[in-house]
Amino acid sequence: MSGAEQRLLAVAGRVTSRDRWMLAMLYEHRVLTSHQLTRLAFRGDRMARMRLTTLHRLQAVDRMRLYYGQGRGTGPYHYMLGPVGAAILAAERGQSIADLGYRRDKLHAWMSSPHLGHLVGVNTVFTAWAYASRTRPDNEGLTVWWSERRTATLWQKWIRPDGYGTWQTAQRRLDFFLEFDTGSESLSQVVRKIPGYTRLAASSNLISPVLIWLPSASRERELRARLATAPTGVVVVTAAPDPLTAPATAADPPDLAPARRVWLPLHTAIRTDLDGLATRYGISIPARSPADDPDPHGDYEDHEDEVETDPAPTPRLPAPRFGPRSPLGPA
Repeated sequence: MSGAEQRLLAVAGRVTSRDRWMLAMLYEHRVLTSHQLTRLAFRGDRMARMRLTTLHRLQAVDRMRLYYGQGRGTGPYHYMLGPVGAAILAAERGQSIADLGYRRDKLHAWMSSPHLGHLVGVNTVFTAWAYASRTRPDNEGLTVWWSERRTATLWQKWIRPDGYGTWQTAQRRLDFFLEFDTGSESLSQVVRKIPGYTRLAASSNLISPVLIWLPSASRERELRARLATAPTGVVVVTAAPDPLTAPATAADPPDLAPARRVWLPLHTAIRTDLDGLATRYGISIPARSPADDPDPHGDYEDHEDEVETDPAPTPRLPAPRFGPRSPLGPA
């Protein structure tokens, strides 16, 4: 047995169910900050720091910090899947690391990519929804969170959303797409994305709202004015940071704003949260989801082989499995 194989066996036997879930989330979403991982998987900063530091020492995860310049310090750690973590995931899937598609150099390149802020922003929105779901029953709240890479593989014939999700209440399910706008594109480019969603809805007979998060209240106001004069064919819902959205409080930090009553459907005047959107636009449970059959008419067969067969990890932290105390620390 090689040294690498011995190390893999040693580390794999020491990771907990929560560790494995975090590895799967990093594989799916590429980069998650220390703050996002704390929101997703821990109850406090101290426990998160200890656990993530240990996983980094074992090379299960990699981490880097951005340097903002003299006098401005550094940002939070940005975590990525490490080589040992990739080996663990590949072994669980019966694959090689190459089959998994893991490229450490490409992940590290994200830290100098101009798209890093966009990726972190998308993950912040979904993390807020996942965090708001942690106190709800397992089948309620955010039950599906797909990355841009997965959605592109499935729906690139029509759209390239920044994410796809499902929000469930006790009676309704809302399947939706997310577009995260950083302000780097013109509003005309943002508007031109909507017809693709209309074509997908026409092809699948499934109309999923498009949620657009914008960087400012003024940009949201201008986008809504443009969309109001053009038929969309799908439900469009917008939100932006204060002052247009509900004010944040000390108990409700700004990064959790997407889970508040900040979402405003086009042609309406009352903001709501995802529970409200599910009540208004969701479908009764059980019912079909866009993920079940994206093209019932058969047009999708031309690139059926490209569909990702590995299921996305659940966005909710799985229940802990109790057993012998892990040498890594608290489970």
